[in-house]
Amino acid sequence: MRINALALLGASVAVLAAASATAQTTVYDNGPINGTITAWTLADFQHITNSFTLSQTTTITGFTFGGWSNAGQTITSVEYGFGSSTDNAITGTSALTYGDVVPDTGFGGSYDVRNYTGSVAPITLGAGTWYFTLGAAATSDGSYAYWDINNGPSDAYANGSSLAGVYGPTSSTAFSLTSGGAVPEPASWALMVGGFGLVGGAMRARRRTVAFA
Repeated sequence: MRINALALLGASVAVLAAASATAQTTVYDNGPINGTITAWTLADFQHITNSFTLSQTTTITGFTFGGWSNAGQTITSVEYGFGSSTDNAITGTSALTYGDVVPDTGFGGSYDVRNYTGSVAPITLGAGTWYFTLGAAATSDGSYAYWDINNGPSDAYANGSSLAGVYGPTSSTAFSLTSGGAVPEPASWALMVGGFGLVGGAMRARRRTVAFA
């Protein structure tokens, strides 16, 4: 049986890429979606900021949050920012992926409440208290999007033209922050090294093949 060394190498690289892409670690969790209290509006005129605390220097690469949209619709993107102020500057926009509708939420089906996931330009923050901001979300039907209020452990602040300066602290929201995904985990490196080992073994076996007349 002939073994295609290049095919084995390609398979190893594919396994490594898949493992690296999913190697995300939650570095802060503000609690799960509630979906029955209410939610903050994420619009051009209003950004919402939540405090969070890190125990050590951490590089943040992504986030999840509990989002509300009109029934049958989804949130497609959101602006984000990180900083040391309750009135952070927006630093980027993230396209979003989403999960299933959370059962028994959204005021009897008037809204769809889901977990949304986005990525951010990697930002390294030291140990201490920081602030995470979302705003100006876009939806599939062009209506408002909302950030689920879950009365989590952090403080929330609202700011925008509809409010007099920064309003808060007040009820906090459902979100988590993640790190990783760009650098392979040790297990991923092991898979890759094993794949290269298979390739080397296959090539040595082919060199030892004896041809009979």
